[in-house]
Amino acid sequence: MLGFEGDKIEDSNSWMLYVDGSVINKGSGVGSIVASPREHIYEHMLKFMLKKINNEAKNEALLTGMGICNVLGVEYCKPFYDSHLMVTHVKGEYEAHNLARIAYLAKVQEKSSMFKRFEIEHVPD
Repeated sequence: MLGFEGDKIEDSNSWMLYVDGSVINKGSGVGSIVASPREHIYEHMLKFMLKKINNEAKNEALLTGMGICNVLGVEYCKPFYDSHLMVTHVKGEYEAHNLARIAYLAKVQEKSSMFKRFEIEHVPD
């Protein structure tokens, strides 16, 4: 089982989710850090053998982190994400026009419905 049983019942505070993705010559990778209200830290990293562009890697990092939060039983999720454009799309402040971005946005919106509260915030690179 992932996580501590005590964290799952403490639903009055938001869990913090920090995500990032990167591209290297031999593929791409994503990482996420989930911090519980009780300051338990869960780190997760994935490497993709297929090469993705940097924005795709960052978007996969967000989706992966949201999935991890769901597995941990998180109800209040607060991701910190360095793509200002994606954050404005998720918040509904800006409409997505690129087909790939629309597809990722739909996935983020679907996963965000798994939480009682989901508040994404932009953090600079």
